[in-house]
This record gives sequence, structure tokens and C-alpha cells, in this order.
Amino acid sequence: MTQFFKLFKVAFQAINKNRSRSLLTMLGIIIGVAAVIMTISAGEGASKQVRDQISGLGSNLMMIRTKTEHRAGVNVRMGRPLDKHDYEILKKNAVWMPQLSPLVALGAQVIGPDGNKSSTIYGVSSAYFNILNRDIVLGKTFTDEDVKTANKICVIGETIREELFSGRDPVGSQIRINKVPFTVIGLLTAQGQGVMGQDQDDIIIAPYTTIQNRLYGGTEYNMIMASATSENAIDDAKFEATILLREAHKLLPDQDDDFDITTQLEIQEVSGSVMNILTILLGAIGSISLIVGGVGIMNIMLVSVTERTREIGTRLAIGARESDILTQFLIEAISLSLVGGIIGIILGILGNQLVYKLTNFIIPTSVSSILIGFGFSVFVGVAFGYFPARKAAKLNPIDALRYE
Repeated sequence: MTQFFKLFKVAFQAINKNRSRSLLTMLGIIIGVAAVIMTISAGEGASKQVRDQISGLGSNLMMIRTKTEHRAGVNVRMGRPLDKHDYEILKKNAVWMPQLSPLVALGAQVIGPDGNKSSTIYGVSSAYFNILNRDIVLGKTFTDEDVKTANKICVIGETIREELFSGRDPVGSQIRINKVPFTVIGLLTAQGQGVMGQDQDDIIIAPYTTIQNRLYGGTEYNMIMASATSENAIDDAKFEATILLREAHKLLPDQDDDFDITTQLEIQEVSGSVMNILTILLGAIGSISLIVGGVGIMNIMLVSVTERTREIGTRLAIGARESDILTQFLIEAISLSLVGGIIGIILGILGNQLVYKLTNFIIPTSVSSILIGFGFSVFVGVAFGYFPARKAAKLNPIDALRYE
């Protein structure tokens, strides 16, 4: 053990003798470790944000759509569209889906007291707000009676309020959607950006009957949204919806479903897999800097072997073993890498904090990212330091002593 510490002492003395060169050599490791920590942490932070946003929608959410296939660059509908008949069958017979809402989406030009903008109008039932956990901060939501009578009322998001009402209380005011007047009765609680980067507050919600009768002119739905009784009942709810819709569409036993049912749990699984792959790719990109740093270490250690040829020859001549020389130069390489790794870890943690201060994007510095970064730095030290160390150990003592 004493011999081991002596080797480390000699290694640090050699590093200290050429401080500028050692620092430049470590620079690649420092940047690489910091990049690995920041990229992995950013990926994990993004994954957490996506999981939180999806979980905020409720774990028992279901979305029923008409089946489509991507052909020649466009989505082609493969079955009959969802309509009032499907909705009423589900609403009347479903046991595991107590809350259902049609959804009709329509892009439209909206005009308010202080401006105008293009936005998306969603026609839904009163159950929509409970299904998607959308709360009201001002005013109220519409009722089943409003849906039944197709009242020209709506609830808007924070972005709509900012652009059309200059941040004022919009409740009771009117907006015009494709020239049709609607009265604002409520303001949604702000939610910010969604999973795919979309503005969740750039939204107008109205009774689906009003949208169909006044703006859309059709009877089809983009989807039917449902909420299962609980997360544990979501498979039962999906099976129940499949049976009811197959009967409604008069599908034979050998025919495929002409609709798709996606659950919240499936969305979480898919998004989790995508974000994990993204995190791995980000870490791999960051590790490229470590490889560059490793090449720098190998280059400097080869130069060091050349400069210290006579020293190596002297040590071999007075009885040092090849393993002693190999260990000494290998420890020097590992020491360079370790010091660079420690500095890189500190810079990576500080970098995460800086990003948070500048962007308000939370990047949690996980223990795993630190361990990965540190482990990579050790591996690079061993992998790229071995060849120069072996070259030093294999020097012929006589030739080394003659070297000028």
C-alpha cells in the first residue's frame, strides 16, 4: 500500500512539473465529463417533465379515434368516423367509463376587443374538464344544458386572454370565432407548454353541439375521450369500449377494429421509452469529448515517455521491474483523468444550476450522471494510458541510457 501511495506521489510530481501542459491535457476530460453530466441530466429532467405533464392528465384517461393509416404522405381513414351514435352507445352502456366527452377540433380566426389571432377551438361536453383535470381560475364551465341547447359560450386559455383582452378579466365579454359571436364564461388555469412543446393555454373550449351547428357543419367527432373508474380498471374499460364499438359498427368476428383506443398508461410507456433513448443519445454525444480527451492523454503520455527515456533506463538498470514502470505511467495517466473528471463534475453541476437560472428549466443532477461521468473518466485514463505505459515498460535499459 505504501508503494502504491509513493507511485501516486511521483505521478502528481510529474503532473505538477508541467502544469500548463497537464491542464491542457485534462481540458478534454473536463469538458467531456461536464458535457456528459449536463446532457444526461437534461435528458432526465425532460423525462421527468414529460411524465409529470402526462400524469397531470390522469392515469385513467382513454382516447378513442377512427383508425387511420399513413399512405403516400397522408393519413387515410380506415373505418367509419366516430359520431353521435357511437357516443350515445358508450354513454348508455359503459360501466367502466363513467365520464365521456366527444371532441371536435377546428382551426379558426378569433377576434377579441384588443386583437385577433388564429387558434384551435375544441368542442366538448361538460365532462371534458373532469376527464383532463382542467380547472377554472375565473368564471365557470358550461353545463349539460348548455351543450343540449348549443349555447354560444366558451372557456378560454391564458394565451387567448393575453392576446385578445390585454390580460384583463374576460368573463362576460364577447369574442368572434369565424364571425360567430361567443360569450366568454370562464378562464382556464394556466398550464404552459405541453409534452410536444405546444402552448396548452392557446385554447378555446365550447360545447361540441355549438361547434358542430355553428362552425363545423358536420356530425363527426375527431375523437371520444373517456375516463375509466380507476387506473386498475383501465384494461376493463378498454375491453368494454372495444366490444361496444364493434357492435355499433357491426364488425364481424374476423374483421379488424376500425378504431383505435389509446390509454394514458400506453402514452406514458411510449414517451418514457422515447425519452430514455434521447437521454442515452445525449450522453453518447457528450462522451465524444471524453474520447477526444483520452487521445490527448495518450499523446501527452507518449511525449512524456520520450522525454523521460533516460530516467526510465536508469530505473530499469538499478532493478525496477517492467511492472513498476508500467504502473507508474499508468497511474500518471489515471491521475490526469481523475483530476479532470473531478473538475468536470463540479463544472457539470454548476452548469446545470446556470441553465436553471437562465431558462427556469429544472435539470436535476442525478447521482447516476455523476457516476457515469466519473466512470468514463477513469476508463479513459486506463484505456488511453495503457499503451504509453506499456511502451515505457518495454524500453531496453541499455538503449534508454544511451538516449540523448
